[in-house]
Parts: sequence; C-alpha cells; structure tokens
Amino acid sequence: MSNPIRVYSVVGGFIVYEFVAELALHFFVMMMIPLSCFILYRRCMDTKTTILFAIANFAALFLTMSFPANISGNIHFDLKFIPLFIVFFYIRPAIGILFVVFIILFKSLVNPSEVLFLLLNYGIASVIFIIMSTFYKRFSFMQKIIFGACFYIPITLTRYLAIVRSGDTDEILNLIWFSIMSAITLTMVIYLIELNNIQLSMMAQLQNSDKMNAISQLAASVAHEIRNPMTSVRGFLQLIKSDNNLTEEQGMFISISLEELKRTDQIINDFLSLARPETKSNELISLTKTIEEVFSFMKPYANISNVLIECDIEQDLFILGNSHEMKQVLINITKNGIEAMQSGGSLTIKVYQSDGDGVVDIIDQGIGLSEQQLTQLGQPYYSTKTKGTGLGLMISFDIIKRMNGEYKIKSKERCGTTFSLLFPLVPAKDYRGISTKIS
Repeated sequence: MSNPIRVYSVVGGFIVYEFVAELALHFFVMMMIPLSCFILYRRCMDTKTTILFAIANFAALFLTMSFPANISGNIHFDLKFIPLFIVFFYIRPAIGILFVVFIILFKSLVNPSEVLFLLLNYGIASVIFIIMSTFYKRFSFMQKIIFGACFYIPITLTRYLAIVRSGDTDEILNLIWFSIMSAITLTMVIYLIELNNIQLSMMAQLQNSDKMNAISQLAASVAHEIRNPMTSVRGFLQLIKSDNNLTEEQGMFISISLEELKRTDQIINDFLSLARPETKSNELISLTKTIEEVFSFMKPYANISNVLIECDIEQDLFILGNSHEMKQVLINITKNGIEAMQSGGSLTIKVYQSDGDGVVDIIDQGIGLSEQQLTQLGQPYYSTKTKGTGLGLMISFDIIKRMNGEYKIKSKERCGTTFSLLFPLVPAKDYRGISTKIS
C-alpha cells in the first residue's frame, strides 16, 4: 500500500489520484471493527469478548499505521484515529490510553522528531475522550456522529498546516479526499456498531418477553392450585405448634416449616402479580405521602438490620399511577437496599423534581453490583441473593413501565447502589382539578 504509482484521470474537472484508492483500502481495513463487533457480541458481552474486540481494533490500528497512504515525501495519511475513538468510547478509556502509548512509540521509531507533537496532540485528545466517555453513551446516533466528526476539524487543520509548511500546496486536494473518506468511514463504523447494539438489545427484550409470557401462563394455571393445599398444611402446622407437649426441637422444626411456607406464599404472590392483567385506572399519587408511608413500614425492618433510613423529600409532587403498585415498587427496592448492607449502614431516599419528572433516588451503602450483574438485573430467575427469585425486581420494572416511568441504576462493587425512579409529574394547575381516581 506504500509508495503508490500515481494514475491521472480527469473526472468532472478534477484530477483523481490513486491516493483515493489507497484510502478506500484503509476504509475496508476499518470495516474489521464493526464486523468483529457483530461476530463477537452475538453470544454474550463479557471480558473475553471485550478483549477480542480490543485486539480487532488494535489490528486495524496496526495495519493503517504500517501501510499509510503516501502522497509526497513525508506527507502520508492513515485512519488511526478511528480505532482509537472506538476503543475509548465503546470499550474502556484505560485500553484507549494503551493505544495512545502504542501510537507514540510506533511514530517515535519512524520519525523521532514528532514525539513531542504527538505527546501534546494525543494527550489533549485523551483527556477530552476520558471526560466525554461518560456522556457519550447518552448521545443520540446523530450526536455521536457529529461528536466524532468534530475531531476531524483540528486534524484537518494540522495536516493543512503541515502541507503548507512543506510547500506541497498541490496536495490540498488529497487532504480534502482524506477528510471526506475519514468522516464517511467513522460514520459507517459508528452506525454499524450502534445498529448491532440495538439488535442485541431487541433480542434481549424478546427473550425476556418470552420468559415473562411463560411465567404468566404458569402462574395463571398452577398458582391457585398450589395455594389451596398450602393453606391446609399451614393450618395443621399451626394447630400442632399450639400443642404444649411438643419438644423444643419439634417446635423449632414447625417454626421453620411455617417460615418456608410463608416464603413460598410470597413467591406465589409474585407469580400472581405477573399474571394479573394490567389496570387501566390511575390515581393521583402524592410522592411525599407515599414515601412517608413506605418509610414507616420499612423502618422496623431497617432497625433489625442495623440500617438507618434517611429521607430528603420535596413537597407537593404528584404523579399518576396505582398507589398500591407504587408502594410495592418502593418497598421492593428499599428492601433490596437494606439487605445489601449485611453489616449495617445508611440508606438514603431523596424525592425531588427534575425536568418535569418526579425523581426518587434510593441510595444504599451495600456490596454493589458488577457490570455483568447490572445487565442481568430484573431478568426472570436472576437474583444476587441466595434465597431470591428475581421476581421482585422484574415485577417492579414492569410496574414502572406501566406507569410511563423509567429507572436508572448506578452501582459499583463495594461502593453501593443508587436506584433512580423517574415518573412524569402532574402540574399543580392540573392536579388541583383531578379527582382522586381517574378511569
């Protein structure tokens, strides 16, 4: 790919060099990145696949730097910015730093005089990438494209200055071709990776939907049949427990059996909640009053677990939904937060408004969750607790969705977890005229 023989032809009044063909080859090298993303992440997203994806990006980086498109003397072009961009924003900034170190070392062997310039250039870029990496995930597709393209503006300017300084002003046309091809390539890479991520998300939702349907059908068909004999068993055990002739060991066994029956009954209630048809009626819910009721209900359980619950509640925040289900959601998440602090701690509940939404933050100081656990949270049968079924959170997420709300989870292992629930607020001028129940 180096030292190309120029071929001249006239198209629309412009001279087209073989340089364009060289850049086209670099374009196909960059296509290794979305192709590897598509292949690797078909099955699962774990550390192993992430490492393999990073290796694919490194291969693209090495090839584009080893065989640059030369146009004259020391002026040459490559697309090393693209794998560097993808690694920073789609893998990890730490791996991006390793890529920067490799680029500087590689360039120092080829042209040692550029080392200081590269250190300054890529040092600034790395700082910007690290700062923006947390915001990039929230960008829309077009915002991501624009964000990436913006970095080609200073790249193009610096290369323009280098061409002017060398006196090869005739190569400015090649610089234009390079900028266009680079922007197109980055757009294609981002588009294909984002498309793959959307497909993976849709597949996960379909799988969860299938599981939900299966659980709902199972719940509707067997839950009541299981509860009937359980009620009889519980009644007989309670009668036996009241017998004064029981030994201490027999009484302990009966108490354990009753506790397990109680837990089984709660699991059945969870199944029935899944099978219960969605209600179309909404109530005007005061977040202030609801949080206060949940606080009063959960305080004894928190005291037993050596957990202090602190509340910071903004007044006069109203939403539409089902008050019973809203309490169920808050109790489930609060209970999980308390149980995550096995050695005690503090659980904070904040209620406030932000951008037209009523926000409930439930912050614990528990063991936290890993990235893999966060991706599986709320799935059927998945729980981080030894005796959990995963149904509680799954039901909670379903209720939040039915109330037109959304949830955000921030967690880090050994650093606690923050659940943020967002619900559309009813403006004061509207809820004053709303009746207690709306059909």
